[in-house]
Parts: sequence; structure tokens; C-alpha cells
Amino acid sequence: MRSPKPQAERTPGTPGTPGTWDVTLTPADGNAPTEGISAPLLRRIAGFHASGMSAARFLWCEDGDWSWCALGPSERDRQTITVTLEPLDGPPAGLTSREIDIISLVAMGLANREISSRLGTSVRTVTTQVERLLKKLDQDSRAGLSALAVDRDLIRLPIPGGVEQRSGIRVLDVERHATTATTTDAVATATTAKPRKAPRDTVRIGTIAVAGAFAADGRETAQGAALAVRDVNTLTADGGRPLEHVLVEVDPLDETSVREGLAALVAADVDAITSSYASALSSGIFDFAAGFGRPFLHTNTWTRSVDAVREDPRRLGHVFSTCPSETAYQSALLAYLRGSRTTGPADRAPRIAVIELDGYGCAVTDETFESRAREIGWTVVSTHRVGLAVDHVDELIAGVLADCPEVVVVSHLVVETAAALQNAITAHSPDQLTYHIYTPSVPGFARRIEHPAARVIWSTVTGRPDDPLGRRFTESYARAFGSAPGRSQASAAYDQIRMVHAAFSVTGSLRPGAVGGYLRDSAYRGVNGTYLFAEPGQSVRGYPYDTADASLSQPTLTYRLSDAGQEILTIA
Repeated sequence: MRSPKPQAERTPGTPGTPGTWDVTLTPADGNAPTEGISAPLLRRIAGFHASGMSAARFLWCEDGDWSWCALGPSERDRQTITVTLEPLDGPPAGLTSREIDIISLVAMGLANREISSRLGTSVRTVTTQVERLLKKLDQDSRAGLSALAVDRDLIRLPIPGGVEQRSGIRVLDVERHATTATTTDAVATATTAKPRKAPRDTVRIGTIAVAGAFAADGRETAQGAALAVRDVNTLTADGGRPLEHVLVEVDPLDETSVREGLAALVAADVDAITSSYASALSSGIFDFAAGFGRPFLHTNTWTRSVDAVREDPRRLGHVFSTCPSETAYQSALLAYLRGSRTTGPADRAPRIAVIELDGYGCAVTDETFESRAREIGWTVVSTHRVGLAVDHVDELIAGVLADCPEVVVVSHLVVETAAALQNAITAHSPDQLTYHIYTPSVPGFARRIEHPAARVIWSTVTGRPDDPLGRRFTESYARAFGSAPGRSQASAAYDQIRMVHAAFSVTGSLRPGAVGGYLRDSAYRGVNGTYLFAEPGQSVRGYPYDTADASLSQPTLTYRLSDAGQEILTIA
């Protein structure tokens, strides 16, 4: 198996001047150097990666220019090595170039005869040079010279004659791996150089807030995230890693808006991204998340997104769904119908009609829905799949109600459209019971309902319960923004920020691999429930439909909407 090949991004610098490079190890063909990093040095960088060392420092000389070379893992990801060259006026410690070679070979444990063979000189000459080194560096033995070479980073790479076997000196393992066949072949043509960002003490998190037709929900996301940033920075004021926040508003139905918003996050060099369901509405956002390479958290309930992570963890292992998938919506609906006292006429089973947005994680029906409904004594009389915009609402509702359903299900993400459907239903049939999926969680929905006495039930797979954490969040949000939060996205965005910042803080790292590993291995208790990404699709489990363990999941909440407000009917 061939080793990955390095590609470099750098700050300005050439041998003999200070320079810092990020060398990314990716499969590539070729053996060409990049500006400032030669092919021989690239081989040592690949050798460092193959050695598994956490850091290395050694002397490097090319074309008469001497430098100390420091290698270490980048905060970007595991495949990127940070390389720093510190220029020297010449060999350090008052030594000559030949004396640096001698002390490096002594550190390897070679005898004078072996050293002479490698350097092409006589044993007597080497003996004289070793004795001179002992006096010059005030050492009593070869062991002392070896220890000094290691302590003062006086070992020069490449080692004359190479390193074939393991040694007790870790930096020599860099050379050993650099000269193996697989690593030697692992030098790539570098990408175009880009400035490496200066290190910072803050965590920088970007948030995508949906705009356009979804602006009401986007406002919930933006304000919930802003509240989390404020709370985090209050806690870290006396110590800890503060948080920088980059908010972009993106209309997921506008390709230009999506492109500009994502470009802004890249330009800001954010360490992670939180979002709501924008990636369900725009395939470009989910594709971006795949290539982003850093933690990407979303509340996109589309089962397709969870399946993509499960099927390709190498490409999407940094993508986390912070809510259960849409399958929980169907289960919650059937559970409500099973427990409902609603009945049809004596001569038939109660009926259900469904209006659902086609795609985007809003599906209630599938190939099993009708049979599952029959099992609990209900008949599905019609299913109407609609787009983001619905024309001729009155005609649609008249057709839906013509079948005399006891319950009409509405699943639509756009607040204005969902409210228009509800108003048309109530106008045609004032006593009609309607069951909505998610959208009444947005405050703007209730304000658009023209008939306060409308019979509306709704559910969400990620919602704010009326427990102490939920009440505390509601009070804090209202003080900050002058109005109460909605029932879903504000607290979901708050949890995302707090959770991912906790991962950065506990690991003490900006490396996506470390942060993603912590998210996968740990549970976080937030306002909307417990976040545990233990499943291969890295999606939070819902209680009780995905798991019977209420302590390690998020409850599916069912509410009643009335002129008195929102009332939780069931938790699960």
C-alpha cells in the first residue's frame, strides 16, 4: 500500500528565511517540490507522518543554507503536518558541517570504522574528529556526545548512509521511514501555495441561518446561536478558550446565496459549522459539508443524509445530525392516532389524509405507511405531495376534505404555506382536526392562523420541553431578544454551539479528528435532550421510536396549539 503524498500550503519563505508550511498528505502522483520545500525535505515530512511521532526537530541544510526544521501535527486535520524552518547563519554550536555529520553518526551508535566508511574518509581522521568534538563540547564520552546531540537538536538529516534499523533516538525514525520504498514514492506535486493562518487562542464557529422563505426559522437559529456564544464567553472570561462566531444567512433555494455564504465561512477559516435544515434544501450545502473536513452539525431530518454518512464514513465522518431522522415523525403520528379518541362513522374506520412537501426531510408517508395505519384501525384515503410553493390552495383543500377524513396531516417547512393550508382547512371545515409536522414550532406560524379555535396538533423530533433546562433557556432568550423562542430551532442551535465548543475545550485541540472523535464518544445533555452519536449514521436517536433509553436520546414531542398557546400532550 502506498503512503499518502504531501501537498503544501505555506507562508512566504524560502530556505534561509523563516517559513511555515502546512503539508497535507493526500494521494497524488509525481515527485516535484513546492516553492520553499524541496523533494528531499518532503520525503522527511512523509517519513515523520509515517513514524507516528507527535513532534520532531532536526538540522536541515540545502545549498549551503542551514535551518532548524520543526515538524508537528497541524490543528487542521490528521493528514496535515505543520513545518517550520528557522534559518541559521551556519552550523550551530560552533561546529563545522563535517562535525555535525560526525556527531549525528555517533548518536546512531556507529563505531569510528563505520563512520569512516559512510563518510569516505580514514578511521584515523574520524578518530581525531571525535576527540576534537569531545573537547569542544566538554564531554567525557561518546555517550555524552550522543545525549548532547539529542538534547540540542544537533542531528542533521539526511543522515549520511541512511538509517536502516530502529534506534532509541526518535528523530532517526523520521529518516528511516523517509528512505523506505513506500515513503520515498510518497512525494507529490504541491498545490498552489496559500497563506497559512496564524495560530489563535479562540474557537471560531460558523452558523448557517436559513433565509428567504425560511427566514423566520433562520432568525431562531441565529438568535439561539448568539445566546450560546454569549454564555460560553461569559464562562470563559476568567480562563478557557473563548469563542468567535461567524453568522451567514443563506437562502437555500438561491444558488448564488448558497455559494456566497459558504465562501464567507471558508474565508473566515471557521473550525466548525452549525446549521439547521439548510443542507436538506440545498444539495450544494451537503456537498460542501462533505469536502469541508471539519465538524458540521445540522438538524436536517432527511433520512437520505443519515444514510450517506453511514455508507461513506471516510468522506462524511465529520457530519453530525443533531436530531432524529424523519422516520420518527411517522411513528409519532401513528402513536397519536392509536391513542386518539377520534372515531369515524359506525360503518367505517376513521380516515386520514396527508399533504406533504415532496422531499427535504418532510416525508410522513412511505411504502409502509398505509399498512401501518391499517394495523391500528385507520384508513389512508389520500396523499398529496406538493412543492415549496402551493398554488390553488383552496382547490387542494376542497379535494382533500371531500373524502371526509377525521384527521388531515400537513407536513410543510415553509411557515407561510403551512399556515395558508391550515387557514383553508379551517375555512372549509371549522371543526377539522389537523396534525402538523414541525412547522408550528416557529413563532410566526401561530401569528398567521386566522381562526384561533383551529384544532391543531403537531409534533417535532427536536423540541424544547417544559423542564428546568427548557424554562431557563426560555427566560434567558426572552431577556436577550424581547420575545419567547420557538419550540425547536432556537434551542437546537443553542445546544449545537455549546456542544461543539465543549468538544474543542475538552480535547484542547482544533484538529477535526480529535473534536469529531470526542463528539462520537461522548454524550451531551442540552436543552432539547441528550445528544449521542453512537450509531454509524451519526444521528441522534429519538425516544421512544429509535431507542427505549430516554436518558440517551431526544424525546419526540407532541403539542396542542390553541389560542392559549402551546401545550405538550406527550413526550414521545
